[in-house]
Amino acid sequence: MLKQQQQDIEELRKLLLEQQDVINQRLGKTEHKVKKLAKSKSKVRIGRNGLRIQSKDGDYAFRAGGRFHADFAHYNDDVTPMGSGARLRRARMYFKGRVLHDWRYKAEIEFAENGRVGPRGVWLGYDGWKPVALKLGNFQEPFSLEEMTGSNTITFMERSLVNAFAPSYHVGFGARGHGDFWSLSGGLFGQDISNKKDSIDDGWGAAVRATIAPILSENKLLHVGFSSEYRQTNSANKVRFRTRPESGVTNSRLVDTRSIQDVDNTWLFGGEMAAVYGPFSLQGEYIHNRVMRKQSANLDFFGAYVQGSWFLTGESRPYNVKNGTFKLIDPLHDYGAWQLGLRYSWLDLTDRDITGGREKNFTIGLNWYVNYNVRFMMNYIFVDARPNRNGIDETPNIFQMRGQLVF
Repeated sequence: MLKQQQQDIEELRKLLLEQQDVINQRLGKTEHKVKKLAKSKSKVRIGRNGLRIQSKDGDYAFRAGGRFHADFAHYNDDVTPMGSGARLRRARMYFKGRVLHDWRYKAEIEFAENGRVGPRGVWLGYDGWKPVALKLGNFQEPFSLEEMTGSNTITFMERSLVNAFAPSYHVGFGARGHGDFWSLSGGLFGQDISNKKDSIDDGWGAAVRATIAPILSENKLLHVGFSSEYRQTNSANKVRFRTRPESGVTNSRLVDTRSIQDVDNTWLFGGEMAAVYGPFSLQGEYIHNRVMRKQSANLDFFGAYVQGSWFLTGESRPYNVKNGTFKLIDPLHDYGAWQLGLRYSWLDLTDRDITGGREKNFTIGLNWYVNYNVRFMMNYIFVDARPNRNGIDETPNIFQMRGQLVF
């Protein structure tokens, strides 16, 4: 009898062990599903950098943001009427992100460009070969420190006169590499992304930019860079260089080469330097534009600027070594950051039979960074066009203001 009870107990024990194994297996599967579900959950953040959504494993990411620049300008005209008033200088929305960790994308729409709505930066990139990154689409050609530094970040409301030569956005393919103290980028580019329907074949260009920062710390910087672009003209064989007087409200140009005919290609050569020491900053660039004509003599145009700034509240301009550019200021104090800036720029668009004019500007700027997202700007510009594009001397003055929102 006792032996039978022992057998029954042993069978019951085995049955309990078998059930425990089944329960453990089911618990293991459930735990695996829970971990997998937790791993797949996304992180959603809304902050000063806009809306961000990212999978927990980091393979997928999405970000939405934009910028808003509203300008007012008063012109003390001399000869050329400019038209005081206000303008929505920029109103952009963008969507960018990452797919399968190594693939990146961006689509940016501009709502304020001469009243038209259209694409700005639209591209697909690959980062799987670090530190090399590839990009295909419509983006900025790698040329010039001031051009590559974003409009949210530049010290003055508008880029300098010499920016008339910068190639800016074109459709193309590019590559970028960087180290701890240097960056190198280049690419091949066609024309811009405008939807003009005409019978003119697009030209093409090749650009390269190299930067090095032999001194680089949190509050100290020495930056040196070189840029070059070769561009073959389109089938119309013509080019044009002109610029506003460092003010975006007016459409008037005091210097303008007008259409230059019979052009085979253009060469741009640019040198750049920048230094930061605590709250103080110096920056300058020189660009030489060589226009090669088929039948007539070649042309040479020049431009340069030098500028300085001082953060009265102690901030220092942050630097992005990957791109060789400056980043947006993050104020140290609750009352924001105050920055004083001075700039001298000049542009010469006259050579041989082309009389595009010569212009020199001196600008005083004051910026208030309320916080990371909001900035108010004031510029006063002394303009000296001698002569202007029509061969007339004039010296207008400009007062302008901007309200800027970045998100």
